[in-house]
Amino acid sequence: MSSSQQQNHHQHRINTTTRKRERNHLMKNQNKAITSFCSLLSLPFLPEELIVEILTKLPVKSLLRFRCVSKSWLSLISDRYFIKKHIFFSTKNTHFTTHHRIILSATTAEFHLKSCSISSLFNSPSTISEDLNYPVKNKFRHDGIVGSCNGFLCFAIKGDCVLLWNPSIRVSKKSPPLGNNWRPGCFTSFGLGYDHVDEDYKVVAVFCDPNQIFSESKVKVFSLATNSWRKIHDFPRGVSPYQNSSGKFVSGTLNWAANYSLGGASSFWLIVSLDLEKETYREVLPPDYEKEECSIPNLCVLKGCLCMSYDYKRSDFVVWIMKDYGVRESWVKLVTVPYLPNPEDFSYSGPYCISENGEVLLMFEFDLIVYDPRNQSFRYPRIESGKGWFDAEVYVETLVSPMNH
Repeated sequence: MSSSQQQNHHQHRINTTTRKRERNHLMKNQNKAITSFCSLLSLPFLPEELIVEILTKLPVKSLLRFRCVSKSWLSLISDRYFIKKHIFFSTKNTHFTTHHRIILSATTAEFHLKSCSISSLFNSPSTISEDLNYPVKNKFRHDGIVGSCNGFLCFAIKGDCVLLWNPSIRVSKKSPPLGNNWRPGCFTSFGLGYDHVDEDYKVVAVFCDPNQIFSESKVKVFSLATNSWRKIHDFPRGVSPYQNSSGKFVSGTLNWAANYSLGGASSFWLIVSLDLEKETYREVLPPDYEKEECSIPNLCVLKGCLCMSYDYKRSDFVVWIMKDYGVRESWVKLVTVPYLPNPEDFSYSGPYCISENGEVLLMFEFDLIVYDPRNQSFRYPRIESGKGWFDAEVYVETLVSPMNH
């Protein structure tokens, strides 16, 4: 056995031992919480598995209140293993329960954020919105939403650092500055994802200089575990993300809609994928679509799958979904949304999510819109005390904290 194999084997034993300790620790906390639960409610003893299953299905607001029941409840709900179990249930639930919400950036002079329930937008004539207290106090600067992952929202601050924020528990962490050599016309494209092997949340920053067509785009990775940036391999030569695109997290990878310059005015678009564990790049092939008559595609994520959308002949908005990540043959045309007469200069944004019965949530002309492909109808969800949106992102309510990594 080589030294490298011995080291990997040793690390595997350490990880296995650590996970066993975490499970044992959780079981001790569960037993304490169960005893407290039964005595509090004067109920017969309940199986510990049932107690945990009940708690993992509760919304975050309830769990935050239940931490005050007793020390054992606080210990259980704060336990890392329990938080992972809660995340798993919340993210895998596709019925848009109270765990799923959308954050909306208002089109006001001041940077103002609201949040509301996805389920309510689809199922209720009127939705109650909640004001969010953004942690960075600069009300006249609009920070861009990079993406979300397991309850975290990522914001780009002046293109030089990022904010990781869990609005459900009101905890945030700002990264150190990137320290890039800024020049006129340069921009940074970010992406947020989770490395399940190292159990670490990572933000990838791709520094792009459109003035140097064939130069490599410099790439840095911020690790939440180490609270630091480090340089990794550059983007493939001549390739750079589009300025308004961010990396979309799917199956352990971040994916960018990117431009490959051939020199002069000649270029074509492609999908660049970065494996967060191996930190290697590859090209993900798009579907066979009508390239000559379409706008430049955008990427999004629906139901954990990579999606591609574009305008077709300025008459329709087309969405494709890749059901088996990395397999080109698994691309399927998901929905075609017609444009209403006289669309002017606006295009659809999104889609942000799709319901179980196929309704699609989009944004058009600063308003959320729901399209039902079954009868080709449109409706505008009414959001109380809110109107006019600049940006949006779907997120899941979780207990994960940026301060515990």
